[in-house]
Amino acid sequence: MEDTSSVRQYPKVSVIMAVYNGARYVSQAVDSILAQTFTGLELVIIDDASTDETPRILASYGDPRIMLVKNDRNLGLTRSLNVGIRA
Repeated sequence: MEDTSSVRQYPKVSVIMAVYNGARYVSQAVDSILAQTFTGLELVIIDDASTDETPRILASYGDPRIMLVKNDRNLGLTRSLNVGIRA
């Protein structure tokens, strides 16, 4: 039997979400994704240099399935999604 205790377990599905100044709706979007019955997922969230309460809201989640990436400057949707793919 092979020892896999030190092997990283990758999720089966990665959901990539970019957000810019989305404080009004970001909790609803994140909660909806995390509430899915499929459990083998990770949620990669790219905060595209938000200036509202979005960073604080995202930081409040303690779910290990979330990977939060913060852009230093606003890159726009397409470039932010590409950042998420590389994360």
